[in-house]
Amino acid sequence: MAELHFALVDDPTIDAIPAPARAGARCQTCDYWERLEGRREADDSPWVRDAKRSRLLAGAAVSGSYGMLAFEGDAPIGFAQFGPLAAYPRAQVIRDRYRGLPDSPAPWVITCLQVVEAAADRVGAGSALLSAVCADLERRGIIAVEAYPEAATDPWQPSAGPASVYIVAGFSLAAGDERYPVYRRELGDAEGGIEWGDLLGRVQPVDEDEAWPLPLPNGPSEDDLFRLPPKPSRPNPFGED
Repeated sequence: MAELHFALVDDPTIDAIPAPARAGARCQTCDYWERLEGRREADDSPWVRDAKRSRLLAGAAVSGSYGMLAFEGDAPIGFAQFGPLAAYPRAQVIRDRYRGLPDSPAPWVITCLQVVEAAADRVGAGSALLSAVCADLERRGIIAVEAYPEAATDPWQPSAGPASVYIVAGFSLAAGDERYPVYRRELGDAEGGIEWGDLLGRVQPVDEDEAWPLPLPNGPSEDDLFRLPPKPSRPNPFGED
């Protein structure tokens, strides 16, 4: 069996995304998750392809690509799409059904997981691809990832792929039922202290008479860490009164 390896989708590799299991669908033109009225069926018009390309690469310059490919040797066999919750309105609608889910900081979501039937180990490849996505998101400072793998007769038909693969990759059922579940995986070492993603998600430290977990500079108070610096004084262009 050829060794698996993974790569973030970029402009040259976006056309290498393999066809999904759903007949008539095409990942390069699907906007099912990006728009509430979106479709999975292929539409090969140039503006649709360009729009999808722009969405997948939208965060490349800031936080990284929103897609990852799995290769078996030189052959692309799998694809995962992911991104911040704000990028996928359909995911937000599903998530809104479950008020008990934590919403601060907002998770990133994996909307699509597809592995071709010809893969040597479809479940193993899918699980490894999910783990690679989670490792990349952890490096970006993300602290939680969710997915919504709805039930179907053929579990690879829905774009999110089978729930069983998420379980193998360390996700657990956080809300919902078999039909519309929410699977979630926390990133980072919960036992190993505060992660950078957690720090970025905080607005101010928890005030429980405990030391803030980062070393504090000498200064008037801890609140100075969360206060904008004073505006620099500028000369009056019209002269002094």
